[in-house]
Amino acid sequence: MKTNHRLILLATLLIFSFSVTGQTLSVKGRWNVKAGYSAYKLTDVRERLIVFDNTPSDLIYKRRWNVRVEANYGVLKWLETGVYIGIMGYEYTNIGVYGIENEPNAVAPTFGINANIHLLPFFVKNPKCKWDFYVPLKYGGNYIPKYHDLKNGTTVSHAMIGSWDDASIKYSEEELESNSYINWSKYRHEYGIGLGGAVYIKNIIGFYAEIMGGQFSYFPEFVKSPYNIRVGITAKF
Repeated sequence: MKTNHRLILLATLLIFSFSVTGQTLSVKGRWNVKAGYSAYKLTDVRERLIVFDNTPSDLIYKRRWNVRVEANYGVLKWLETGVYIGIMGYEYTNIGVYGIENEPNAVAPTFGINANIHLLPFFVKNPKCKWDFYVPLKYGGNYIPKYHDLKNGTTVSHAMIGSWDDASIKYSEEELESNSYINWSKYRHEYGIGLGGAVYIKNIIGFYAEIMGGQFSYFPEFVKSPYNIRVGITAKF
């Protein structure tokens, strides 16, 4: 009898544990799609050509729109992985014999990979929870089809004002004269880690926001961008 009672008790506990596990919050097998907007800091070359050491920091960069769409899939109870693609706006400057000729607008594609470590599955049991809190990790870049034509011996002044918006690098006279400190590659990258949160309406569509720290400047030789904020809409299914 005692053995039978023990078997019945063990079976009851197993059934209860499976029932509880089935009711816990999990992102495994879930798709999550986001569309977001951010304002990225980009160098203002027009001001860079005429700046001095006391130039205010708001003259050495501008903010331009950066939009993207990302798709993530839950591979574990608490982990999503995915990819993103997007497009951003920026200005490029052609410099001629008589100085700046134009500052036309241009666009560039962006792309990358990301992972989201979800926190609520470790604490929340309700699978219909309308909140998401997670740690996003991202690495990506963009391809700049047009950039500043400075290879013909034109020197770009550097405002060494020492703020966190400025690159704050003391270039040598030789580097300044030759512009060898400038990244001429058309591929630029970004990366970071941060905190994200989302709230859903009817547990399907909602709004999200992310704040991240890392490297978010596509022109790091001119302007630093150690943080980024992105907001948008999200859907899960």
